[in-house]
Amino acid sequence: MKNLRDHGLVERLTDECIDLYKIVFHRRQHLKPLLDPSFRTGELKRAIEEQRTARGEMEVAVDRILGAAERMMTIDFSNPEAAATEMSDCCGEIMEACSFQDITGQRLSQTIETLRIVDKSLDALDGDCASADETPNELSDESLLNGPALPGNGLGQDSVDALLAAGKKP
Repeated sequence: MKNLRDHGLVERLTDECIDLYKIVFHRRQHLKPLLDPSFRTGELKRAIEEQRTARGEMEVAVDRILGAAERMMTIDFSNPEAAATEMSDCCGEIMEACSFQDITGQRLSQTIETLRIVDKSLDALDGDCASADETPNELSDESLLNGPALPGNGLGQDSVDALLAAGKKP
């Protein structure tokens, strides 16, 4: 009798392992575009570099705009002609610095395309999880609106590890 029960248990565990393998294999297919080495060394690396470059260009533009605005505040209006020339120069510099928007927009457009690939893969994975009656992601959109946590207010690494190990919120 014990042999039959053990055999049934082994058979059930084998079936569960096979089912689990099928689920993991199927879901891995959704991540294939993200795991492709050419995506990671090509599009993803370029998107990261575009973001870094855009950030640097924005910082330079803001510095130029603030510098011109500060110079405008110190203009001596006792000489109207010199003041008009200085004001015109400052306005010209501000307008030039604002051209960063076009270049930055182009950089961000390229980054958005890469993020769409990631989003599409995650949507497919999420849809697959929902169809398997798994627990949906418990993070609400509202909880994501707070931005990054201030130092000391976020989850510690131990909490994150526990969260991932348990598959639910701490």
